[in-house]
Amino acid sequence: MRSALSRLAGTAGVLVLGLACAAGAHADQLDRVKQRGKLIAGIRNDYIPFGYLDASGKNVGFEVDIARAVAKSLFGSEDAVEFVPVVASNRIEFLNAGRIDVIFATLGVTADRGKVIDFTEKYYSMAGMVLLAPKEATYKSWDDIRGKKICGSQGNLYNRQLTEKMGAELLLFNGTAEIYSAFQGGRCDAIAYDGPNLNMKVTEPGWKEKYKIALQAFEYVPIAGGVRKGEPAFLKAVDNAILKAEAAGLMTTGEVKYNLGTSEYVQKRAADAKKAQ
Repeated sequence: MRSALSRLAGTAGVLVLGLACAAGAHADQLDRVKQRGKLIAGIRNDYIPFGYLDASGKNVGFEVDIARAVAKSLFGSEDAVEFVPVVASNRIEFLNAGRIDVIFATLGVTADRGKVIDFTEKYYSMAGMVLLAPKEATYKSWDDIRGKKICGSQGNLYNRQLTEKMGAELLLFNGTAEIYSAFQGGRCDAIAYDGPNLNMKVTEPGWKEKYKIALQAFEYVPIAGGVRKGEPAFLKAVDNAILKAEAAGLMTTGEVKYNLGTSEYVQKRAADAKKAQ
C-alpha cells in the first residue's frame, strides 16, 4: 500500500510539475516571439483594403501596416514579420493551434469570440454588413432578403442573424474571389458582406455599371487584433505597439491611403493616444 501511495504521489508530482512547466511556457509567448526574431501575423490577402496583394505580389493593406508597426515596435524593423494568409473561418483556429502569434484580419469583437481568444486594442469600427445587389433590385429593408439566396463568407459573425432572424438562404465561401464569382455566376441574388469591402467593390469597372449597395449596414462592430488567451505580457506589448502607431497617425493616414474615408472613431483614438503619451 505504501509503495502504491508513493508511486501515486510521485506521479502526481510529475503531473503538477508538467502542468506548471506548460503554464510557464504558455505565459512566455513574448519571450518566444522575441527569441524567434520575428512576428507571425495572420492577415487577409484577398480583402481590399485591409489586407491584399498588390501588383507585385506584396502584402499591403490597412491591417498589414498595423502588423508591420507591431513588428517594428517589438524588433526595431517593420520587416521582422511573417505573414500567414487567413480567412474568417480559420483565423481563430490558426491562432489557437500556434500557427500564428496574432490575428490582424478584420476580426470583429464579440462576446463569444472573447471566450476563446483575447482581443487587442480596438483600432477600427466597421460597417458590419451591407447588401450588394443588381441595380434593378428593390430591397427596401433587411426583411426583404427573406427566402433570397445570399452569398456570404464562412465564419462571418452575422451569418446566424441573416438566417435565423432575416430568413435568408446563405451560400457561404472561404474567400472574396469565390463570393464574387458565385454572385456573378448567378448562384445568389445578392452579397451580404462587410461594408468597406463592398463599398469599394461597386466602384470598380464592370461592377459600378451593374451593381449597387442596396441596403446599408444595420450595425457597426469594433475591429481588433487577437492573441491566444493567457499571454498577458505579449498582449500588453501588442497593445502598446498599436497605441504607439495610433499616436503617430498610422491609422488616420491609413484611412486616407486606402480610401476608407475619415471616421470619427479612428480620429478620436489617435487623439486619445497622443494625449496618453
